[in-house]
Amino acid sequence: MWCKTSVLIDCGVDWFTTSSLDDPTSTLLCLKADSLLRQEERKGFYVKPWRMAGYHGYRCGRVEMGMRSDGACVRLSSDLAASYWWDLYQITGRCSRIDVQATLRCEGAVNDEISAMNDMAHSFFAERQGGPKITWWGNSEGGSTLYLGARQSSWYFRAYNKEAESGEDVWARCVRVELEIKNRMCESAIAYMLSQDTVQVGLLSLLQDHMTNRGIVTKLTPAVPHSFYECPRIVTDERQSLSWLRSAVRPTVQRLLDRGLVHEVMDGLGLHYPPNENLDHPGSE
Repeated sequence: MWCKTSVLIDCGVDWFTTSSLDDPTSTLLCLKADSLLRQEERKGFYVKPWRMAGYHGYRCGRVEMGMRSDGACVRLSSDLAASYWWDLYQITGRCSRIDVQATLRCEGAVNDEISAMNDMAHSFFAERQGGPKITWWGNSEGGSTLYLGARQSSWYFRAYNKEAESGEDVWARCVRVELEIKNRMCESAIAYMLSQDTVQVGLLSLLQDHMTNRGIVTKLTPAVPHSFYECPRIVTDERQSLSWLRSAVRPTVQRLLDRGLVHEVMDGLGLHYPPNENLDHPGSE
């Protein structure tokens, strides 16, 4: 069973949404968000327009920021949320959504562990009234996800195959459990996390209590990992573009080059010919 044999390798805040309702706070929030956006741009993400619920602004990588007549809104995701959520919360003192996650490496098949969680939840609520909506989902590419609750509810739990979802070797044999907390529940959850020895201990306790109260046997709290919020290889927009270039464009370009169409390829790509270089015979003196 995964709760006995798995290893906790990561935990943290995975999503954070905050907003401001007055001009001074909006200015401070946007200044901080803009610095994070520029940081993401330097990492290789692209700046794009962003709109949501009347807010207009920009998104770049793992940060979204916007303004409307009554204030500003900023959303952080993934390891950027883990690293900077507290900075933003200190500015606004407000939160409308916070997600906490724990990631564990399993000895057995990840999808079997998620299926076991599904069975435990169904068994626990079989003779109880008012249990959460239980949804199990899988696909042909190896993905598997268990949902407890409804998307619009204040507490929304999911467990999924992180390796299949990410495609990254760093998450091999990993199951991720997440708790999405929204609206009025956010501030009480944050207060609880801050009341513990560390925020990580607090969020692991939140996850463990939520799962236990829904029949899923777990044991998250004894050991807190050294978090690796910044993974060794962040998949930026630039990396995705280069990956697409290698997989989708390079084969076609190579076929044309093999047929001797060097000048035509250079012209088609809008590239300038290198000076003083014989492109027809690259190996000649």
